[in-house]
Amino acid sequence: MTITVQPMKKLRLQITAGSTPGAAPGGDRVMVEFIYGVASDGLSPFESVLNGKKKGDILSLSVATSGARNYFGNCLGHYQQLFGLAILPSTMYLTVEIEEILDTENREVVQAMAKSLSHGCGGSCDCGCS
Repeated sequence: MTITVQPMKKLRLQITAGSTPGAAPGGDRVMVEFIYGVASDGLSPFESVLNGKKKGDILSLSVATSGARNYFGNCLGHYQQLFGLAILPSTMYLTVEIEEILDTENREVVQAMAKSLSHGCGGSCDCGCS
């Protein structure tokens, strides 16, 4: 049976970001790991795009900066830092590869939910986006 992205699974993604179409595949890749679907306000649009995908799937996305905070939810600052984008371009072009979909331990889910409720991400605070 193929495991798909679903709530309470730990995702390990390789993401490349660029400021122009086609720039993303050649840029530096960053690894992002988080537990899917633990935020108190539901799935972010970014998480919704991942729903039902499987290991090895590659997605090409474009995100308008004006909607980036909503798109990434409470982890925008973390992604901006990882991508090395001090100033966000008007549109971010992303290539996202689903590297792993892992089971989580109950304590990991509880910790991620508690941290998400308490303050959100905004950096490397280990709130589920690490």
